[in-house]
Amino acid sequence: MEGRAVNDGGALDTTGYEELRLIRAFLRLTDPGRRQKILNLVEQLAEDTEFAAAGPAFVAADASAPEPIRDFAAPTE
Repeated sequence: MEGRAVNDGGALDTTGYEELRLIRAFLRLTDPGRRQKILNLVEQLAEDTEFAAAGPAFVAADASAPEPIRDFAAPTE
């Protein structure tokens, strides 16, 4: 099957096909600067995806952010 990746069962594997396309395109780049730009972009996209999947647990604390709104009165002394 020219131009297609297959899984063990012989069916088209979309992820494998995309990986092969990415690798082939990268290997065609001869300019080291362009190759580095692609590497940086892909690594950043992968990092962004990891943080998005992790959810809000990785939200950075911002000292300038206002205090959260509370539904109860704060204790007074």
